[in-house]
Amino acid sequence: MYKVDPRHGTNDKYKEFVSESHKRGLKVVMDMVFNHVGLEHWFIKDIPSKDWIHFFPEFTRSNFRAEVHIDPYASEHDKELMNNGWFDTTMPDLNQKNPFLARYLIQNSIWWIEFSGIDGIRMDTQPYPDQEFMATWAKEVLATYPDFKIVGESWLQKEAHTAYWAGNAKNADGYNSNLSSVTDFPMYFAMTKAFVEDDSWTDGLARLYYVLTHDFMYPNAQSNLIFLDNHDLSRFYSQIKYNLNAYKMAISFLLTTRGTPQLYMGTEILMTGIDANGHGNMRKDFPGGWASDKKNKFTAAGRSKEENMAFSYTQKLLNWRKSKPVIHTGKLTHFVPENGVYVYFRHNAESTVMVILNNGEEKNISTGKYKEFLTGYKRGLNVIEGLEIQQLEQIFVPAKSALILELLK
Repeated sequence: MYKVDPRHGTNDKYKEFVSESHKRGLKVVMDMVFNHVGLEHWFIKDIPSKDWIHFFPEFTRSNFRAEVHIDPYASEHDKELMNNGWFDTTMPDLNQKNPFLARYLIQNSIWWIEFSGIDGIRMDTQPYPDQEFMATWAKEVLATYPDFKIVGESWLQKEAHTAYWAGNAKNADGYNSNLSSVTDFPMYFAMTKAFVEDDSWTDGLARLYYVLTHDFMYPNAQSNLIFLDNHDLSRFYSQIKYNLNAYKMAISFLLTTRGTPQLYMGTEILMTGIDANGHGNMRKDFPGGWASDKKNKFTAAGRSKEENMAFSYTQKLLNWRKSKPVIHTGKLTHFVPENGVYVYFRHNAESTVMVILNNGEEKNISTGKYKEFLTGYKRGLNVIEGLEIQQLEQIFVPAKSALILELLK
């Protein structure tokens, strides 16, 4: 764990990669896994002690039910399966209660930060290892590097279960993960459905509203990692049934709502893949860059018309977002979705941005109900089209679209 797999390079090459990234204004997050290792790892082949991993009389898989950590009615049987069961037949479960392993993992993290200069860690399967150890690990890392960031992969279904793992959460049992951020799977689940189903009291855009109403459980929901897909999930464009308008609405929401957005490579060119067909299908290389690639989708000429439309839309939005503190740290105020329309504002002392998501037919929207934010503003800049709207009393929004307006006085 102190050496890059030689198939991928060397430690010095990794350090160089981090350095070159920093020169380009990029930060590097290392993916780490403390819950399990491969069956062929050297310290499994030559195990340091009998309690280095969790042993069972026969193969015993985790139940993958991280909710048992919080469940006041959980059985000891279910807790043991969750904490100690193997992730898979080739992935032994590490026993972080072993003090030597625990210290090894903490020192290894600190060494990689010091050696390579990485800026953050994404901790895989955050709720699976020993709870107390994980809290101690994060505390020691952040005590050594106070500006460092750690995001914990908390793949959980509900907001309350996710919020439990956020650093400094006010949990009834007093547990503090000390994490900087958690993955917001409840928001992900909502986004996969919100833009492709009919609106109702609970469905469609209301799904986004309901997730956000649970933010009172997080110490700082703005730090939540939000995403449309990742390497473990079906590609977003496949999940929304290859609907370009739905993609534009989703990426608009992702990049203007609260949270820290993550984009998985290829999402911006509508790459596809379904989990049921194997993870390799979702993790295909980005086309281009190698002599053997038949298409080079790093260039407009190599992309289809639809792919270019998605890429251009995403690029414009991201370039605008880069210089907008109001989106990074501004407050969020939203209005209850009505008739397939969801309106929210990002605002601070300097500026206000209005976002209108229209999940239905084209509409002229009367804006009287939004006067608490529109008072004092006379015009709005359409961020995507670069055109000014000269009056704000009624705003036209095309069918199945997002309108992002930077308000002007």
